[in-house]
Amino acid sequence: MDVLTANLGEFKDYVYTVIFARYNNKWLFCRAKERSVFETAGGHIEPGETPLEAAKRELREETGALEFDIVPAFDYSTIRATSISGQVFYAEISELGNMPDFEMAEVGLFDALPCSLRFPEITPVLFARLQAWLHTHTVDNEMWDVYDTNRKLTGRTHRRGNPLQTGDYHLVVLTCIMNNNGEFLLTKRAPGKSWAGMWEFQGGCATTGDNSLAAAIREAKEETGLSLSSENGEIVLERKHERAFFDVWLFKQDFCIDDVVLQAGETVDAKIASMDEVRRMVQAAEFVRADFIETLFTRASQRL
Repeated sequence: MDVLTANLGEFKDYVYTVIFARYNNKWLFCRAKERSVFETAGGHIEPGETPLEAAKRELREETGALEFDIVPAFDYSTIRATSISGQVFYAEISELGNMPDFEMAEVGLFDALPCSLRFPEITPVLFARLQAWLHTHTVDNEMWDVYDTNRKLTGRTHRRGNPLQTGDYHLVVLTCIMNNNGEFLLTKRAPGKSWAGMWEFQGGCATTGDNSLAAAIREAKEETGLSLSSENGEIVLERKHERAFFDVWLFKQDFCIDDVVLQAGETVDAKIASMDEVRRMVQAAEFVRADFIETLFTRASQRL
């Protein structure tokens, strides 16, 4: 089965809704009475319903949600013999009531996706897209420089949270800080953020006026309080994604964990981890953005 995602309004004739909901800083998933696996709230859009009306109804029926805020995030389509489209919603539940006596037996609260899913081909794809959607909708008034497809500055700027035009790109950096023992500084994402509760290297979107190096140093300073020297850094990976250029920086610079200052609302913990420990965290799905790890570690080993 192929699973496609797109910006809101790009697919038509919606059939289903999918709702990723959070409650008490946890992801909420449902388990049907006749099943042992979990799923998101959601289901068919009934005749005469809008996707939003259907999403609100399904969330109430399948979770017992009484008070919540819900917004559409993006479109999706599944393709097997035929193509079926739907809309994905994000909800923040403030009050839960008793579970209605419909198809669901219980709800469960999780830090990430449950291990056992009813739709294992679909849900992880939609969850990953939702995390990216959340990441671009959690900062107000941040401005980006706009690049063209050849990574040339266009002279235009873009406000974070608005859809980028076709052919426009922005710059994203990741800062990996390694001490002289070959260990890395990791921080843990705060509840309420995309990828909440997961460990990561530091990084984010370059803002207007930043080049890649300046953005890497600024993001490290904002998220850890540590000041990095430009001569200690090098780019170990450059990639072009759907709407962004993605640079991974390696800084070999000693640091003290006691000097790390956590950023309120952004990070809740910090630790030093070896390469093997990071690999274990990746395997355990405790780590964000893992597909570049071995490339990073190869270059890091060369610098020890």
